[in-house]
Amino acid sequence: MNRYFFYFILFLFLNACVPVVGVSTLGIIKTGVEIADDPRSLGRIVDDSVVEKKFIYKVSKVEQKYLIKINAKSIDGRFILKGNVDTIDEKINLTKLAWETDGVRSVENLIKVNDQSSFKDKAKDLLITSQFKIALISSKNVKSNNFSFTTINKTLYIFGIARDENERKTVISEAQMVQGVDKVIPSIFLKEDLSNNQRITN
Repeated sequence: MNRYFFYFILFLFLNACVPVVGVSTLGIIKTGVEIADDPRSLGRIVDDSVVEKKFIYKVSKVEQKYLIKINAKSIDGRFILKGNVDTIDEKINLTKLAWETDGVRSVENLIKVNDQSSFKDKAKDLLITSQFKIALISSKNVKSNNFSFTTINKTLYIFGIARDENERKTVISEAQMVQGVDKVIPSIFLKEDLSNNQRITN
């Protein structure tokens, strides 16, 4: 009888410990199982959560409707945006907010725009984006993974982090040489300026 009582007490003790072991200081993970299933370290998970909260705070200051329409996820500093917006400008502004958030290393914008662009216009924009992508990948002086870009009505928008000023200028120069581009709008940080989050202008 005493043996069963001991096992019962031990069972209660172990169950009581699981939440304590699994909960991070920010309350991101609720069980030890979740920690084991996530390939990221506990510190990286916490950092990603902080990045997401910083972005949400920025968005709430602009327009609270985006808190419902947009989903943002940070994985090892790589930011993914999903959702729907009504205008192209909204998509661009949200991309800028993501890049300007401390801790973000790259941004993948999967936001859909409910625009009225014709199929022909979209095809031209897609061709411009494809040409620019090839140019960056082919350039030995550019780390293409550090940049994201989109073309809207022949305007090429570039977002990213340049390792130095020469790389930033190379990226802009490659964009301006793409056939069919009417305008290039870069929003590029220099790596050395990330600590104080300064925007780099032309």
